[in-house]
Amino acid sequence: MLKDLNILIITAPFGNGHKMAAKSLHDAFVEKGCNVMICDLFTESHPRLTSNLSKTHLKLFNMGHAYSYLYYGIDKISRTKLINIYKRFGYNQIKQISKEFEPNIIINTFPVLSSSEYSKKFNVDIPVINVVTDYCCHNLWLNESVDRIYIATDDLKEKLKKLKVPISKLEVTGIPIRHEFEKAFDRKQVFEKYDLCLDKNVILLSPGAQGSFRQLRDVCKDLDQYDHFQTILLCGNNLKLKAIMDEMNFKNLRTFGYIEEVHELYKIASFMITKPGGITLSEAVATNLPLILYRPVAGQEKENAHYFVSKGAAVIADNKTELIYNVLDFLSNDTKLDTMKKNMKRFYKASPSKKIVNDLISRYAIS
Repeated sequence: MLKDLNILIITAPFGNGHKMAAKSLHDAFVEKGCNVMICDLFTESHPRLTSNLSKTHLKLFNMGHAYSYLYYGIDKISRTKLINIYKRFGYNQIKQISKEFEPNIIINTFPVLSSSEYSKKFNVDIPVINVVTDYCCHNLWLNESVDRIYIATDDLKEKLKKLKVPISKLEVTGIPIRHEFEKAFDRKQVFEKYDLCLDKNVILLSPGAQGSFRQLRDVCKDLDQYDHFQTILLCGNNLKLKAIMDEMNFKNLRTFGYIEEVHELYKIASFMITKPGGITLSEAVATNLPLILYRPVAGQEKENAHYFVSKGAAVIADNKTELIYNVLDFLSNDTKLDTMKKNMKRFYKASPSKKIVNDLISRYAIS
């Protein structure tokens, strides 16, 4: 019975993407009648240390190039004995949860190694699954003890095959996102709901959870000069950013805080200006929304961005001048936008959460 299937999903607080993927999988498993627990292993195991690590991570990320030393530095460390320290991180918490919750499957939406270590040390038959949340794959995801690895694209699968990752462990499903992004909608109704002008293009501007864009205020000022389109700035839970922007009294730019139905805005937008996080990119692909990727940070962001550019699904703007140029070019070039939409459809994977859940249940459900 599926009600007897216990699913433990492990995530981390470093950016919202890992948590959003965990929540999407949680909801899909619950629909099937499974028992599901989400564990932010870092915060629950070492709250004070994790708080400091999270702040440091954010500072390095906002410094741009400095973040690449962290991202690629960890990649190098993963090939040395130093990685044994990380393998023990959160180990005791995993051990305690396993005793109390008795999971049948452990899923990582962040590259945690302690779940595999626990399973191996105590010789318990708990499949450990990795769900990669970017269009690239850091070496930490490729732990040989992991039973299955779910990835975004066929191109990534080919890369991992060349790295000698067993094909039997790889499954191309796309990155888990909320199913609302794939639902049909009433365009006119959405424009009326948000009091938008139906005759003007909508541009979404999404700074992302890892801090605001550099030069964001200047970008907003420049976009606000144009009367023939309307810009929506998505501030999410960043109340400070929203307050600052609201004080500027824009005439053609509107700010929104957290919106549960943000997928509706994705679906009416002509294109989006954003940071290339894996979840945001997947949401854009699901809604067929062309992208301008602004100042991608070296590491997974830049690798994600280059992949989308290589597929003809996005352009990169490294500064404000390039950004405004691309905005005006997009608005005057319907053919370019149509081509980008067609290119997105070529590597779009529908219903990723359901695919992952169905595959895992078919393999590991108790008969």
